[in-house]
Amino acid sequence: MRGIMVGVGLVVAGLLVLGGSPTTSRAETTGVSIVKTSPKYGEALASLKGLVVEIVFDRPMDPATQDDVSMDQRGATNEKGEPIEFDGTYTWVNPTTLRFVPEGALKPNAVYQVTVWSAKAKDGSELNGAPYRLPFSTSGAK
Repeated sequence: MRGIMVGVGLVVAGLLVLGGSPTTSRAETTGVSIVKTSPKYGEALASLKGLVVEIVFDRPMDPATQDDVSMDQRGATNEKGEPIEFDGTYTWVNPTTLRFVPEGALKPNAVYQVTVWSAKAKDGSELNGAPYRLPFSTSGAK
């Protein structure tokens, strides 16, 4: 019996030395990652019509995080000198995929950026490297 207790003690001590604990959850050890986007990072779009932005996370997300996503036209400002941001519709296609359909027309030969300011998974973990920025352009788009 003493040998088993010593063995368990060594395993627990080893976990603590390696930076973990016997009760460390996935949420505490790894943050949320974005595994796929559409458009792709830096992509030049061929069309100005029908843009749908999709962001796929590596685990089920908390739907309340959709308020922490924005899209703007880079280098463009309104009459007040503020960045031009796009309103639109956010929907969760499934627990891991957020879809944004912007309102208004995109301009040709412009650079846009979708920013995920923060995101939280259902397991409590948060987005790695937040904010996440997804630039794309309409170079040559019609």
